[in-house]
This record gives sequence, structure tokens and C-alpha cells, in this order.
Amino acid sequence: MTIASDSLAAPAQAAGQWMTQRAQYATRELGDCVEWNTDKLGGAPVLKGTRITVAQILAELGEGQSAEEVAADFDLDVTLVKRLVQGLAVCLDRCRP
Repeated sequence: MTIASDSLAAPAQAAGQWMTQRAQYATRELGDCVEWNTDKLGGAPVLKGTRITVAQILAELGEGQSAEEVAADFDLDVTLVKRLVQGLAVCLDRCRP
């Protein structure tokens, strides 16, 4: 390996570590917020401890409601709704195959 290739390897390695950290963050956030249970709504992803699907939450947000409004409508902790959205955003943005 030459000096030039060494200088290119360090940023690539740092970028790889950053991507790994982002994927771990997204997995942790979603793991804390979402559950898949075949006994609950046929296994559709739901917010943990509820029968409210992730799709329902996203549809409400897509209709223009704020996270606070969605949380109030479904009697949820707004932090749970925000963590779900943040985890999905990170996952979709950075967790590429």
C-alpha cells in the first residue's frame, strides 16, 4: 500500500464506522419503539405495547398532523412517536444494503 492509498483508506474507514454507528442507532430506536407479533394484527409492525400500527402513525403524519397531535389522538407518549420517526429516517437514509 502506498502513502496515497493510506491517506484515502482513513476517510473511507471513518465513513464506514459512521455508517455502522448510524445503523446501530436506527436499530436501537426502532427496537425500542416497534414490535412485530403474529398474534397482534397479523404481525404488522405496531408501536410497542399498543395495537397501533406504524402505518397508522405515518399516515397521520403524512396528513399533516404533528407528532404531538398524533400522540394526543392515539393517547401515546410523544417521545415514542418522535423516536419512531427518527429511527425510520435514519434507517431509510443511511442503512443501505
